[in-house]
Amino acid sequence: MREYEFYIDPDAAQLLKNLESMGGVKLRDLSLADARAAAVSMGQQLDLPCTAPCEATDLPIDVPSSILARLYSPGTHPGQRGNKHGPGGPVILYIHGGGWITGNLDFCDSLCRHLATRSGYRVLSVDYRLAPEHPFPAAFEDVEAAARWVSSSPHALGSPVTGIALAGDSAGGGLAAAVAHRHAHDARLRMLAVLLFYPVTDISHTSASYERFHRGFLLEAADMQYFAECYAPTAEARNDPRVSPLLAENLDAMPPTTLLACGLDVLRDEGRAFAARLAGAGVDLAYSEARGHLHGIALMRGALPSARVFVDRAIDDFLRQIERSQARL
Repeated sequence: MREYEFYIDPDAAQLLKNLESMGGVKLRDLSLADARAAAVSMGQQLDLPCTAPCEATDLPIDVPSSILARLYSPGTHPGQRGNKHGPGGPVILYIHGGGWITGNLDFCDSLCRHLATRSGYRVLSVDYRLAPEHPFPAAFEDVEAAARWVSSSPHALGSPVTGIALAGDSAGGGLAAAVAHRHAHDARLRMLAVLLFYPVTDISHTSASYERFHRGFLLEAADMQYFAECYAPTAEARNDPRVSPLLAENLDAMPPTTLLACGLDVLRDEGRAFAARLAGAGVDLAYSEARGHLHGIALMRGALPSARVFVDRAIDDFLRQIERSQARL
């Protein structure tokens, strides 16, 4: 097995070896159609199937871009959380990653089922428009519109919505952070908490972790460059807080935030920097770092058993933040 100059989790090292033996093809080298199919296939092969009872229903969201979403309604199970303040309850709005150019409702299906069954809350996964056909601000506007739609307690969600929690991974984590920041003062949305798995928070420049992990650790610096060129090709777009929330002038109104970074990830340092900004602004923050792990662990729990504890710990921190926010309503 390859030798590394720093600690790498044995499961992560084995995954890299397995992927290399399969040819090591990069999404950036494929056609868009093939890249999108490969991303979903990879997620389904590497993630951990969810066997707990959870009903999933695809439904349209009535917004200008006519996007789809998938509603996960958890079944009853021991220890299930529930709304303590009457009928209805919060909804977790999940925003998938994929570099803004790949990903769909199937991409994060297993994780969303796990999130719904572990929390006892409804989860709505958003199939936002993808770049390069739909560059910035399309994805942001779709997530923003989905949050407004959820807050209106539409009949399709089954019961009133008492608050919204945003969650997302990678590019989706960046979108979740950006929407939460943009609407932190909007009482109609009733933002309860935010869960960010290794989020994109600043594509205006490259941090030191880009140099250290630029190649050979699954997500590469060249991948991020390609994704950014597709979604936010101009300097003006990349400096916009809706793309790079780390650049927001003020973060003190952000909802309680849980952020999980990965130790061997080009995005690690911007995750650390975003967490530091939140902490400095007095935001309720739960930060953790999966030492020795690669970008993408929340969607690779089957291939990375040792990563599951980090993912579930972050989810549990997030759920405690939701409950504390609900108690203050």
